Amino acid sequence: MEVKYLAGHTSYSRQYPFNMYQPQQDVSDLISRYIQSPQDPLLQEQIAALIAAGPEQAAYVERRLTDWLGEGTPVVVKPAIPVVPVLREPKARSFHPKWVVLATITVLALAGFIFYKWRPDGRMLQYVNHTGHIDTLRLAKNSRVITNKETTISYAAKFDVTPQVQMVNGDAYFEISQPARIRMQLDEHTVLYTVNAVFNVHKTATVSQVFVVKGRVTLVPDKGNKMQLTANMQAKRELHHPLQKKTVKSQSQLAWKTGHLKFRNIPLEEVLDAVNGYYGLEILLPPSAGNLYKRRLTADFENKSADETLVILRKMLNVPIVKDSANRYYVSMK
Repeated sequence: MEVKYLAGHTSYSRQYPFNMYQPQQDVSDLISRYIQSPQDPLLQEQIAALIAAGPEQAAYVERRLTDWLGEGTPVVVKPAIPVVPVLREPKARSFHPKWVVLATITVLALAGFIFYKWRPDGRMLQYVNHTGHIDTLRLAKNSRVITNKETTISYAAKFDVTPQVQMVNGDAYFEISQPARIRMQLDEHTVLYTVNAVFNVHKTATVSQVFVVKGRVTLVPDKGNKMQLTANMQAKRELHHPLQKKTVKSQSQLAWKTGHLKFRNIPLEEVLDAVNGYYGLEILLPPSAGNLYKRRLTADFENKSADETLVILRKMLNVPIVKDSANRYYVSMK
């Protein structure tokens, strides 16, 4: 694309054709008044505001001013009149109005270039881990996320400028170190904020969980008080239940990443967190089975299949674990 340069800066009249913009009469009058009195500070501010209103307005103003500069001013020759020299105080050097306009165009063109080159990009990109294994996505220079198979997240196209993430589903291990805090939409009810932290997120249609490995995160629910989590703390929201936090005994939520499935005297809830994340299952306890969460288990599920693990859990708990859908199971007390 051909690009016109004016005083060393990019012109927007080629990038954004001015003839697509249909100015109001007051806009044309403003530019005409500015051409007559370019030194007027008020008119300069009004022209600058018009330029900042958008690329089409900027291109139109530049074209009008450039055309005026190109027209030239006819020179009128007058008879010479004898003049008696008079000594006067030296005056400050004045500039021709057209030089003032030319300088204004240059400054406005540069400002427009900077604004449209570096303006925030509000686009969100979606990432889905279809690799069949654990994968890493770099969000920015000092921030990345490690994702489990089939995990889906959305993130800002310019993460350094607008650090935003949305957790859609799956398991993700975030390592965040940003100068400005990031905003993560954890679920429809909760937003997570942090500047410097390492944390894991587990997200399904029925459960949202955050486990902090290092640093600090803040959770802001749409109802209730904000919640701060530090190392070895987790927050969990089950479907139709409020957000709750507690300090955990193990790093079971990282089993999908570490492969660690050996437990010694660990609460059942944390054991199920590990099994769910590692095997891609969703084993849920109804309110009637809530007291089982306090049970502590010592078990080794390493080198076991998902079906073998379910069999072991049924025997250890001595309760039915009923399949509801493809990967969803319910513990039944009947």
